Amino acid sequence: VSLARDGTKGQKVRAAGVLRNLAMNDDNRVAIAAAGGIEVLVSLARDGNERQKERAAGALWNLSDNDDNSVAIAAAGGVEVLVSLARDGTKGQKVRAAGVLRNLAMNDDNRVAIAAAGGIEVLVSLARDGNEGQKENAAVALWNLSINDDNSVAIAAAGGIEVFVSLARDGNEAQKERAAGALR
Repeated sequence: VSLARDGTKGQKVRAAGVLRNLAMNDDNRVAIAAAGGIEVLVSLARDGNERQKERAAGALWNLSDNDDNSVAIAAAGGVEVLVSLARDGTKGQKVRAAGVLRNLAMNDDNRVAIAAAGGIEVLVSLARDGNEGQKENAAVALWNLSINDDNSVAIAAAGGIEVFVSLARDGNEAQKERAAGALR
């Protein structure tokens, strides 16, 4: 965690990559959060160079597969950072940011925060115009966001229904499954 915070540019990239790999394990997710890793990675996703942002978003994606970490990522300002990366990032940053948002959207408060940060419009755009991974992650994030009634209305207003119908008809198998689930 300290290298991701205080290292050289290259060390930060490598440290974020190591944290991403370590965060594939449940116990490590808890340990990284306890060591202050979430705040460091949110900061790196916001202020780092392109490679640092992508690796940090990848680490946050794995860390967000823990309910407490999802709350902590949002509390550290991660929702706004991730919506920004999903909108303006590189291809890889967009895939990873949408992946984190899909996990964060499993939490009621995070659903509201993602919508407030403009995430619905960004995710509808990714689900419509993104690459394969972006479309899949955005579709799942929107499906999770749609559990909130206000978000369902906002998704429809942003053109989400048309996007889901298109994915259900023309997407790959995973996209079809996600879009069909969102349309239920």
